[in-house]
Amino acid sequence: MGKFSTYRYLELKDETPSPNINVRSRSVPQPRRFKKIFIVLLVLVLCVTYFLGLFAGQTQWFDGIAKSLGYESVYHHAVIIDAGSSGTRVLAYKFRVPFTVFGQINLDLVDEYFEETKPGLSSYVDEPEKGAETIVHLVNRAGHLIPADRRSQTPLIVRATAGLRLLPRDKAQRLIDEVAKAISGSGYDVGPNSVEIMDGSDEGIFIWYSVNLLHDLMGGETMAALDLGGGSTQITYQLSEKDIKLYPANDQYLVPAGKNNISLYTHSYLKLGLLAARYGVFRMEANNNTSHFTSVCVDPIVQKEKWTYANKQYVIDGASRPSNMKREAVYSRCQSLVSRYTRATIDWEPSQPPRGAVAAMSYFYDVAADAGIIDVMRGGTVSVSQYRASALRACSASNVDQPWACIDLVYVVTLLQEVYKIKDTEPISLFKKINGHEVSWALGLAYTTVMNRLAQS
Repeated sequence: MGKFSTYRYLELKDETPSPNINVRSRSVPQPRRFKKIFIVLLVLVLCVTYFLGLFAGQTQWFDGIAKSLGYESVYHHAVIIDAGSSGTRVLAYKFRVPFTVFGQINLDLVDEYFEETKPGLSSYVDEPEKGAETIVHLVNRAGHLIPADRRSQTPLIVRATAGLRLLPRDKAQRLIDEVAKAISGSGYDVGPNSVEIMDGSDEGIFIWYSVNLLHDLMGGETMAALDLGGGSTQITYQLSEKDIKLYPANDQYLVPAGKNNISLYTHSYLKLGLLAARYGVFRMEANNNTSHFTSVCVDPIVQKEKWTYANKQYVIDGASRPSNMKREAVYSRCQSLVSRYTRATIDWEPSQPPRGAVAAMSYFYDVAADAGIIDVMRGGTVSVSQYRASALRACSASNVDQPWACIDLVYVVTLLQEVYKIKDTEPISLFKKINGHEVSWALGLAYTTVMNRLAQS
C-alpha cells in the first residue's frame, strides 16, 4: 500500500469530506442573525424539493437562492509565485465560500490574476537581489485582487521549481534567502516556510489537483496529469488497488479526493524538461563542454543561431545532410539521438501507460500550438501520431523562424512514447486554461492552503 504523504498542504480524510470545489466540508462561522433568516426561508424550499425527489445535488441551487435574498459571501485569497526555470509567474486567487444549509463548507474559485516575467529566477544566480526584485514586482502587480485590509490574512507563497533544483545548493539558497527577505515586508502573511524549492512530487500532485478540481472530478474518475516544464517533467495519476505493487513506494501518496482518500502515483524527471533535454542532446552530440554545438536535429540552413540556456549563451549550427535525404531518415537520426539522451537520463520507467484520460500542460501545449496541431487559444486533443507527423515535417523543413521545432517535437514524441508509454492513437487533452482559469500547480497549492486554514479555524 502507498505511504502516507508527509505533505504539508494536503491532509488525509477521517470522517470529514475532503477539500473539493463543489463538495461540502467543515463549518465556517457566519453571522447568526442573517443565517437564521436564510434557514427559515430555505427550509420551506427544502421541504418542497424533498417531496419532489430533488433534494440531492441542490447545493448550488440553495446557494443561488441565498444570494438572491442578500446573502453576502465570505471570500478568501492566496498569492502564489511559481518561480520556474523559464519564467516567473504570479497567480493570485479569490475564493468564495458558498452558502450551505448543514454547516459544511466548500470553496468556489471566482477570480484570479496571472502575470509572467522572463527570464526565470535561476537566471539571477549571480544577482540574487535583482532576482528578488522580480518577485516583489509580481506581488505588487497582483495587489489589486487582494483588498488592503485582507492582505495580512492572505498567504503569500513562493515555490521555485527545477531551475533552482539544478543549481548548486549554496547558490540556490542565496536566491531563496534574498526572496524571503524581500517579501517579508510585503504586508501579506509570510511564514518561515513561505519561500522554498518545491519537490518534484509536490509539483506533480498539485498540477493533478488543479486539473481535476477545475473539471470537478475529485469525487469520481480522475484524469492523469502530464506536465512538461523547462527543467523537469512530471506524471501523476490515480492508482487502482491492483496496480499499487507495480510502482515504487516513494512515488505513491495518499491524498484526499471527494469523500475518500485515494492513492496517487507521481514521478518527477529532472533534466527531462524541454529546455534541459534540448541542451542535453546538443551537449551529447558535441561530446564536450563547448558553447558551439552542431546538431542533426537542426536544419542545415540554421547557422550560428544564438540560444541562451541557464544564463549562458550558446551558438547552434544545423548539421549538414545529403540534399536527397528522405524525411523519414532525417527524423530517424534525430530520434535516435534524443532517445539515447532520454534513456541515459531517466531514473525510473513505468511498465504501463497512465490510468484514465490524459491531460497535458505547459510545453506539451506550446509545442503543439507552435506546430499548428491545436488552436493556440483553445487547445484541443492530440495524439502521439500527430506529434510524430508534425515532427517528420519539421525535421525536413527549412524554417529559420522555428529552428528548434524538429528537436522539440521529436523529444515530445520520445517522452510520451518511451517514458510515459502513451500509445500512438491515445487521445491527449491539452490545456492552458480550463473554464477561463490558468492550469497551474499554483491553484492546487492555493486551494488546499485555504481549505486547511478554514478547517483549523
